[in-house]
Amino acid sequence: MRTFKARPAAELSLFRRLALATWDDPRDPSIRGTLELDATAALAHLEALHARTGQRATLTHLVGRALAVALAERPELHVLVRRGRLYPRDDVDIFFQVALTEAHAPPGGCDLTGLVIRGADRKSLADIAREFGERVAEVRRGCDPQLGPTRRRLAALSPALLRPLQAALDILQYRLGLRVPGFPQAPFGSAAVTNLGMFGVRWAYAPLFPPAHWPILLLVGAVKPRPWIVEDDGDARVEVRPVLPLHATLDHRALDGVQAARLSARIEELLLHPELLELPA
Repeated sequence: MRTFKARPAAELSLFRRLALATWDDPRDPSIRGTLELDATAALAHLEALHARTGQRATLTHLVGRALAVALAERPELHVLVRRGRLYPRDDVDIFFQVALTEAHAPPGGCDLTGLVIRGADRKSLADIAREFGERVAEVRRGCDPQLGPTRRRLAALSPALLRPLQAALDILQYRLGLRVPGFPQAPFGSAAVTNLGMFGVRWAYAPLFPPAHWPILLLVGAVKPRPWIVEDDGDARVEVRPVLPLHATLDHRALDGVQAARLSARIEELLLHPELLELPA
């Protein structure tokens, strides 16, 4: 007995036949979405913070802090997918992507690395900016205590050995939860923020890096002045405002569309009212 009614398509274009011969069934669980918001309050908050503390925090730090707070409030979304089950993480550790300068990149072009701000939900924006600056300086001096030794070990391997070693580390560290001597524990944190806006890019989506096991990655786009509808006491008018685009890539195994929408709404609220991100006095 047939389980469904269907019949083979009669004629297919060459491209369609090539496509069917090239790709398998989709298995990538990633979902993507974009949030645009008025960055006026966020930028003013950063300027006020600099005047008050001397710390030059950026939108990247602010977005990382907002993501950390939102995930701490929703621990059911702040999870590790492991052996077909979801494991809520205890600590909200945000991974920030860092581009090495040409002086510190390998021959042939730019290289990427990153740093983790541990317990970002419990740290002030000024503390995150201070720690970020100190860690970036260490990374670019080549003396990063977290990822530096690991990068040097992996860089010395041939391409033929890199893939099986990465697979073995993933099994030992994430699937079995074992500590591997010589390699840092949870080196990629529990969620990630990367910034292409510093290069003038407004729209882009970043892939989830499988060895990191993030449920969410936020990409910060370039802030540009754009027409924006401003509502005030029931009246709507159009003004030119600095608009911040945020582009999310999420693991559909960890959260669905409804959960993603609620998380997006909370992050938007925190960035529109950044005083909510201040730690209690």
